[in-house]
Amino acid sequence: MKKTIRALAPEIMRGRISPVTLTEEVLQRAERLNPTVNSYITILRDRALREAEAAERAIREGRYSGPLHGIPTAVKDLFYIKGIRCTAGSKILATNVANHDSLVVKRLTGAGAILIGTTNLHEFASGATNVNPFYGPVRNPWDTDRISGGSSGGSAAAVAAEMTVAALGTDTSGSVRIPSSLCGVVGLKPTYGRISRVGVIPLSTSFDTVGTLTSCVWDAAALLQELAGHENGDTTTEEVGVPNYLSELEVPLETPRLGVARPYFLDDIDPQVAEVFSKFLDRMSKGIVSISDVVVREIEKVYEVWAAVRRSEATAFHEQWLSTIPEKYGEDVRKGLEKGREITAVQYIKAQNSRPDVTENLLEAMKGVDFLVAPTTPVVAPKIGEERVGLNGKSVDVYTTLTRLTLPFNVVGFPVISIPIGFARGLPVGAQIIARPFEEGSLLRMASLCEELLGERQLPPLQAGKLK
Repeated sequence: MKKTIRALAPEIMRGRISPVTLTEEVLQRAERLNPTVNSYITILRDRALREAEAAERAIREGRYSGPLHGIPTAVKDLFYIKGIRCTAGSKILATNVANHDSLVVKRLTGAGAILIGTTNLHEFASGATNVNPFYGPVRNPWDTDRISGGSSGGSAAAVAAEMTVAALGTDTSGSVRIPSSLCGVVGLKPTYGRISRVGVIPLSTSFDTVGTLTSCVWDAAALLQELAGHENGDTTTEEVGVPNYLSELEVPLETPRLGVARPYFLDDIDPQVAEVFSKFLDRMSKGIVSISDVVVREIEKVYEVWAAVRRSEATAFHEQWLSTIPEKYGEDVRKGLEKGREITAVQYIKAQNSRPDVTENLLEAMKGVDFLVAPTTPVVAPKIGEERVGLNGKSVDVYTTLTRLTLPFNVVGFPVISIPIGFARGLPVGAQIIARPFEEGSLLRMASLCEELLGERQLPPLQAGKLK
């Protein structure tokens, strides 16, 4: 059976699948593949089996909690789990042990999910490759010489390699969507303020968003159902009602309208990625989907807005360590944090004040459509260690290239989902679908329709041989 929440949950509920047996299978696979893929920093074997036994007992006694009950789930090593070390992928926090649960972990465990382990990430979530100098690179299950993407690369690779059923990550500049695209899984970044961040180590508080990484859209909806909602302990969460996302998936969309923002989002991408994206649009247009071109005014200015906010907020959080123990950072992260010191208060405030203009321009572009759609990344997964890649006859920086199409939606906080749409050079390609704020229900329905029109998701061929 394909290990998705959608397939497993009904069988667990009916007692046909044992949460203990399922958890043991997932743990064995994670332990067998982790030396190669390097998805996990900490595997929680004993805890996971205790939770699985408790879940099985509760279900047997008629206390089934819902779709996450008994489902093995991993979380990025930024999320506090009481009594478990939380390293943020860093040397500085290598022995840091959480003294409380993050609010999302409380919601997961309250729903009966089984915590399998904490996943590897780009150090302090501050990068897009997941090449970590302290815990090693996360390797892409489609080609282990290539990056998983980051910073939630451990979560994406674990889902892709079926080392967990589902996982959580964070998205500040694309850190859920980039690895989802490069590893061929579904990555959901909800609206900023939809899910609590209390107990999650920050990078940039204006942009940080908890997101999900799964094998299908239904699973993303199931996770969001449990995680979404206002928290009294988190002033960044919005008091907006949470619909029944799983029920909404059953409501058909009537001729949904997709807007393709060709300027900027299709200006400079790998020709093979462009071909896959074009074929994806053709497939959608032969269904019930209406597709038209749109223009987002002044979208090219978004990078400057993002850079001023993201860099200065990250540096503010790290300032004490950066001043006293700079040698304990990896070189790329240290250099990035030092750039934040160059941003003045005036620049930061001007950038924050510019964000409503970016939002207005995006909403204006969406007036005649229901959703925007664009490639998630301009290139497929680069090789581990590559700092620059060739793109249309130019040598381009990997970090800037991987984040260019994703970061605009962190600046405005819109909900976005990345779904696998095909392959270029044998590597996964993703498309991101963008909705208006707090319209995750319709976004998930659109993504589910695309998934249906595209057909069954492939598993990495490498798993069937070398990695199995």
